[in-house]
Amino acid sequence: RSAPLVQLPLSLPLPSIPFVVLNKRKTKAMVFGGLFCKSKDPPKAPANLREAFAPLSVLTTKGETVKLGDVLAKDKPVLLWVMRRFSCPFCRAYAVKLRDNVQKQAEEKGMQMVALGLEMAGLEAFQEGKFWTGDLFVENAKQEVHQFLNLKRASLLKLFDIQMFKEGSKLQKEFGGNATEGDGMVLGGLWMMDKNGKCIFEFRQQNFSKDAGTEDVLEVIKNL
Repeated sequence: RSAPLVQLPLSLPLPSIPFVVLNKRKTKAMVFGGLFCKSKDPPKAPANLREAFAPLSVLTTKGETVKLGDVLAKDKPVLLWVMRRFSCPFCRAYAVKLRDNVQKQAEEKGMQMVALGLEMAGLEAFQEGKFWTGDLFVENAKQEVHQFLNLKRASLLKLFDIQMFKEGSKLQKEFGGNATEGDGMVLGGLWMMDKNGKCIFEFRQQNFSKDAGTEDVLEVIKNL
């Protein structure tokens, strides 16, 4: 006689914190490429990012619509971090890492530091925490930048890992946040352009927790 089937509840909350443990030999970001793509190569950014971004609309932190072409520096190098969620403990930790380890060197090179959030959820607390001191914008309802960059949603299979929960719990205690507030499935990345708008660095997230290495970012800034 077979054992009775156990029905799992369908209302279990889906966590939005990452889990993948990466091989250190594979953590280096690639210019005009991506990491850990097991199928086909991800799309590459256009040669001139400033021109490509110019017509795209985003929101200010007050909800006003602006064109990226009007807010990105026209004669300076630019770092654009497309983050995931303002409440994400991993995103807050990475914001602090860029703020503390990259921003000073970037400013010395005259580089504009820009972060773009996916949605307004968690914005106020993110600003109050002063995790990011550069320019800050938010996607509009059409998510034009995400659509243009063809940023993907992560697989649900990436949600279930004990190490992820341990790391996320540790970061949440340090940086606060809410692991379930907002859309936690959309991936982000980091792009850099020189003063002429040429794309000189591109990193696309292939999982929740892995962001562009600050060492790689600093190396690009050093060579500006």
